[in-house]
Amino acid sequence: MIFVTVGNSIKGVEFHRLIREVDDLAKDLNEEVVAQIGFIEDPPKNIKSFNYLNYVEIQEYFRKASIIIGHCGVGTVLNGLAFKKPTIVVPRSRTYGEHIDDHQLELAGKLKGREGFFVVEDIGDLRKTILDVRELIKKGRHEPRFSAERDRLLSFLRGFVKDCKAQVKE
Repeated sequence: MIFVTVGNSIKGVEFHRLIREVDDLAKDLNEEVVAQIGFIEDPPKNIKSFNYLNYVEIQEYFRKASIIIGHCGVGTVLNGLAFKKPTIVVPRSRTYGEHIDDHQLELAGKLKGREGFFVVEDIGDLRKTILDVRELIKKGRHEPRFSAERDRLLSFLRGFVKDCKAQVKE
């Protein structure tokens, strides 16, 4: 099962671009696709979807997934690490009205080249990325690694969240 998540979003900045693309691709994937779609009101046609679930239910989807696809949010990244799942991230973009700023692009930049994380900047590359990740799974080279880079990545993520909280308070 492929699990797709758009995270906790604000109404008005839905991630239609990701959900539409995954819904279209699901017809050819020959694997169940389940998506947490947030405030999107027109549900996808080819995938099982829900707006939100509680923390325990979401964690179960992360645990069961063969691949995680999601926005480039800290929760998605940390769950990819925690559950050792290959994680494809598609950063939300202010340009498309998907977020209030482009902070996910900064996080995506930090994830590029890290084992187990696959950054998709152009939504048209999602199909190829999914297929590439499936090949890596077959070869057993797909998990995010807890390497020497782990502490630097976690430190960056903690600082990133702290900075975001500080900006919200301003």
